[in-house]
Amino acid sequence: MGQSIAFVHHKGGTGKTTSCINIAGWLAKMKKNVLVVDLDPQGNATTGLGIDRKAIDYSMYEVLFGQKNIQDVILETFSGIHLAPSSMDLLAAETHMAGMANQTLVLKKHLRGLEQYYDYILMDVPPGSTMLMINGILAAENIIIPLDSGVFAYETMETLRTLLKDIGEELGIETNIMLVLLREYPGANLLISPTREIQKMLKEFLTACCAELPKIFTVPFSHKVYEAQKKGVPISHYSPFSNVGRAYKKIAKEVISYGNLD
Repeated sequence: MGQSIAFVHHKGGTGKTTSCINIAGWLAKMKKNVLVVDLDPQGNATTGLGIDRKAIDYSMYEVLFGQKNIQDVILETFSGIHLAPSSMDLLAAETHMAGMANQTLVLKKHLRGLEQYYDYILMDVPPGSTMLMINGILAAENIIIPLDSGVFAYETMETLRTLLKDIGEELGIETNIMLVLLREYPGANLLISPTREIQKMLKEFLTACCAELPKIFTVPFSHKVYEAQKKGVPISHYSPFSNVGRAYKKIAKEVISYGNLD
C-alpha cells in the first residue's frame, strides 16, 4: 500500500511545489509509481510537470465537487509522474466547501483506493489556513515542511504548529511531520550563515513540539531548478548530477527509507 505525503507550510514561497515535484521526480526514477495531486489554484506543480492548464478538460476542482472521479482527471507527464492537475476554478473551492458535510475530509474520500496503484501520493497544498490546506493535511499520513532560510519562515512555524494542534484536538487526527527541508539563500557560504542559525533554532523548536525529531535536510539554491521547471520536468530529469539534483535524490532516498517500501 502506498504512502500519502502533503507538502505544507502556512507561508507562501517556501518551496512546497519545488520540493514536491523534485522529490516526485527522483521517486519515479527509482521505479516508484508516483501521483502528484495539485491542490493549489496557482497550479505551479501542474505547469512544473509540463502540463498546459489551458489545454486540460478537467482538474481537481471537478473531483472535489463530485463531477468526476479522480481516475478520470489523472494525466501521465513526460517524466513518468502521474498528475491530478489544478485549475483556476479551485479559487472558488473555499466558498463551495463551506456548505458541504465533512468538508475537511473531502479529499481523503476521493483519494481512497488509489494506494493500491501508487507507491507515493504527493500533495502540493496551498499556503494559509484554507480548507484546501486542511484537506491535504487530513488526507496525508505524513507531512513534509519546506522552509526558506529567512527568519519569517521560521516564525510562521508556530502558526503551523498551532493549526496542527487544533486539528488534533478538534478532529482527533494526529499529523506526523516526516521531514523538514530548509532551502538556502543564494550565496549562503558564510562561516556562520543564516541557514545554520535557522537550522539550530528549528531543532530546538521541533524538539519541543514533536514526539520524535524529524530530520532536517538543506537544499542548496540553484537556478537549475527554475530552468527545469520551465522545461516542465523535475531536476532529476534535467540536471540529476548538479548539487541540487543530488540533494533531492538524497531526500527521496530518505522518503523511501522512512516508508520501508524499498
